[in-house]
Amino acid sequence: MTGRYHSPLIFPLTDSVGECGTNNPADVKKFQKTISEAGYELATRRALMTNGRCEFETIEAIRWYQRLLNLSPTGLLHPTDAWYMQLQASLTPYWRPQHTVGILTVGEGQITFDAEGVDYVTAVEPFRQHRYPFFSRVLHWPGDNNSGVTLGRGYDMGRRGAGEIFSTLRRAGIEEDKATICSKAAFLHGKEAGLFVTVYGPLVGEITHQQQTSLFRISYREKVDYAQNLYRAYQPMSAWMVLDSKVRDVVVDILYQGFHHPKELLRAATKGRRELITFIMGDTGLMTYESQRKRIGYLR
Repeated sequence: MTGRYHSPLIFPLTDSVGECGTNNPADVKKFQKTISEAGYELATRRALMTNGRCEFETIEAIRWYQRLLNLSPTGLLHPTDAWYMQLQASLTPYWRPQHTVGILTVGEGQITFDAEGVDYVTAVEPFRQHRYPFFSRVLHWPGDNNSGVTLGRGYDMGRRGAGEIFSTLRRAGIEEDKATICSKAAFLHGKEAGLFVTVYGPLVGEITHQQQTSLFRISYREKVDYAQNLYRAYQPMSAWMVLDSKVRDVVVDILYQGFHHPKELLRAATKGRRELITFIMGDTGLMTYESQRKRIGYLR
């Protein structure tokens, strides 16, 4: 233990809870309190009394969380069930995540990585204390109707299927239970995405710096491939790799942000840095984000 923070304390149940369980009142009450703090009522609009009695509502709450993780909805919880112990860990008060420092550099696309979020050396669990603006290692929603639930530096789930989300997050080293919950955000946009973050964000909690950089590398490589394919389609007489490296970085960064007029963008990119700067300065939408993205300064 250091200072006022400590590792999460896990207080396991003494026996089974739920359908055909032992249902000691103290254990039932502990589960009811835990699942309520996990956002059960907000997610389901069902009230759950913390009374120590294992009635139908309590069994349904167990099934709800089991379904959320794609587990068999038995309605029965055992003291050694990993999903419940992980749930307790994520909700333990005063737990300071141990991964407060880590990798914030990537081999490719640093300008995009830096623009897609921020990190805090002093970060504490944002859902437990203050919320830090643009903190990227938690589920977040950028706040506009075109954006979906986002994790890390710009991994937007709003146009992705559940299978793709789960597979990508697992490739990035994100735990199975977190990946499963995130996969439920498939195709959500706007206020639906915001509500998902409110309800399920605390269950997912923070991802590590290494998981964030791994996830970014996967999603950034997708955009590089997309940019190359577009360039071949719109500029067949010129090779992508012949472009200035900073021009390539900025083109991918603009596409990464969701720019929808690539033909004009690629035409300007072909003519070099100065023409690309002129293109950015002439686009109101791009200039809205220039103070954050810093593309013009990068190109100069």
